[in-house]
Amino acid sequence: MDPLGVTASIVAVLQLSARVLAYLNDVRDAPNDRTQCAIEMLNLCSLLYKLRDHVEKGDPTQPWYTAVQGLTVENGPLNQFKQALETLQTKITNGGRLKKAGEALLWKFKKEEITSILDRIERLKTLVETALLMDHFKTSLMHRSKLSQAIKDDTYFVRTHIPVIQSGVDRIQQDQDAARHRRLLEWISPTDYPAQQSDIIKRRQEGTGQWFLDAPQVAKWLSEAKGTLFCPGIPGAGKTMVAAIAIDYLLKSAQNSSHGVAYVYCNYKAEMEQDASSMLAAILKQLVQGRPLTTEPLERLHRQHANWGTKPSLDEIYSALRDMLIHYPTVHIVIDALDECRDNDGTRRQFLAKLQDLQAGRDVRLMVTSRFIPEIENEFVKALRLEVRASKEDVKRFVAGQTDRLPRCIQTRPELQDLVQEKIVEAVDGMYVSYSAL
Repeated sequence: MDPLGVTASIVAVLQLSARVLAYLNDVRDAPNDRTQCAIEMLNLCSLLYKLRDHVEKGDPTQPWYTAVQGLTVENGPLNQFKQALETLQTKITNGGRLKKAGEALLWKFKKEEITSILDRIERLKTLVETALLMDHFKTSLMHRSKLSQAIKDDTYFVRTHIPVIQSGVDRIQQDQDAARHRRLLEWISPTDYPAQQSDIIKRRQEGTGQWFLDAPQVAKWLSEAKGTLFCPGIPGAGKTMVAAIAIDYLLKSAQNSSHGVAYVYCNYKAEMEQDASSMLAAILKQLVQGRPLTTEPLERLHRQHANWGTKPSLDEIYSALRDMLIHYPTVHIVIDALDECRDNDGTRRQFLAKLQDLQAGRDVRLMVTSRFIPEIENEFVKALRLEVRASKEDVKRFVAGQTDRLPRCIQTRPELQDLVQEKIVEAVDGMYVSYSAL
C-alpha cells in the first residue's frame, strides 16, 4: 500500500471515530463504560493524528513506511479498531442509521462487549506508540523489526482469538435478542395463559377426559378447515378441564407439525382486564412465541406505540394478528368460559366478531366452552356441538385414584370401594366439581 493509501485508511478511521464519539456524547443514561470508551478512543485518535502527520510529511522511500503499512492490512490492528467503531455505531444508532428526531440513543452493551472493544483499542495504541517512538528519518533495522514483529503478533492474536471472541459475542447477542423478545411479548400482553394451563393440567387425573378426545365431533373439528366446536355445559361440569385437555393435546401435536395453538381462559374476576383488545393481544403473543423468528407484525406495533407510551387499538392488534396467521397453515384457538367474558359493553360480541373475521380469511379452527346461555348458543348454531359432562368413567377413575383418602375399612375392601364409586357417580350427576372436590 502506498503512503496515500495508508493515510486514507487512517483518515477513514478518524472520521468514523468522530461520528461515534458524537453518538457516545448523546447516549441517554449511559453507564461509566461509555465514558471509559470515549476517553480511550480520544487518546487513540490523538496518536492516530500524529501518525497521519508522520506518514504525510515523511519520506515514503524509507523502510519505516513498510513497517507502518502493516497496521493497515486486512484484519490488521487498524481494521480491527474500525470494526469496533462500526459495532458501536450500529448498536447505538439502530443499524448505523440516524434515529428519528426526538428519539434517544441508547446504551445496549454488556460488560463483556465493552471489554473486547477496549482490548482492541489498547492493542492498537501500543502499536501506534511504538511506531511514533521511532525516528522515521533514521529508522534502524532493530526498530523496524520491533514494529513489524509487534504487528505480526497482534495479527496472529486476532486471527487465533476471533473464533473465541466471536463465539462469546454471539452468545451475548443471543442473550440480548432473547431478552428483547421477552420484553416485546410482555409489552403486547402481560397475561400468562401458559402458566394457567400448566396449573390446570397438573390437576388432571390420568385417563380422565379421554371420552372428549375420542368423540367424533372432536375428530371432525381437528380435520375440518375453519371448523368451530362449541362445548356447552352446566356449572361445574368440568368445561375448563376439558379445555385444558384439548389444549394439552393440541400443543403436543403441534410439536411435530407447523400448526399454531393459542388459547384464552376467560374469568369474570378479571373481566375489567379482559377486553377484546387484550384477549386478541394474548392470542398474538402466543402465536409469536410459536414462531420466535417471525416477529415483524408485533415489532411494527411496538415501533408505532412504545416510544409514545400508547397502546395499539383493537383494529391494529387484529391487523397484526391477521398478518401473523400467514406464517401458519392452520391455527387452533381455544376459548374457555366465554360466558365469563363481559358483554355489557359489547366486549364478547367484538371478540367473537374478530375471531370469525380471522376464520373467514385463514384456516382458524375455533373451540369454545360456555354455560348454556341463549345469546352465546345463538352464535354457534352452525357449529359442531359437544356437551361437556363428567362421564361415569372419569368419576370412577378419579375415585380410584383417591382411595388413600378413604377410611381404612374401605381401603381394604374392594366391594366397598365399588359401592363408593357407584354412589358418587349417582350423586355428582355429571358435575365435575362435585367429585373433584371430594
